Amino acid sequence: MANFEIFDKPTETELKMECDYEGLRKIKMTQESGNATANRSIIIYATDCGIDEQNSELIFVASAGFIKPKDVEFEWKNFDTLTIRYNKKLEIFEQKKESESVNPKITFEYIAE
Repeated sequence: MANFEIFDKPTETELKMECDYEGLRKIKMTQESGNATANRSIIIYATDCGIDEQNSELIFVASAGFIKPKDVEFEWKNFDTLTIRYNKKLEIFEQKKESESVNPKITFEYIAE
């Protein structure tokens, strides 16, 4: 019990990483574990391919106590549009419509199911 940490830093697990058709932009989806004060969450980041992932742009954050990797999916619709499908029961914290730092820009289309 002495080593039990209630407020441990969540662990991050990569669920999916995919570059666009031209290999210019990369989308990464991760799951973070929860702790005593936070639910598990799924996070989607965007970055230019070949650039350090420390500078990734946060695109989408969803959370719930029951969240599963299959509750959020993404796919490239065309060269500049990414479709993100998610379970409508999730709590959404971030949902960008367009990338800010990735070049060329990506438009995000959201579908709640």
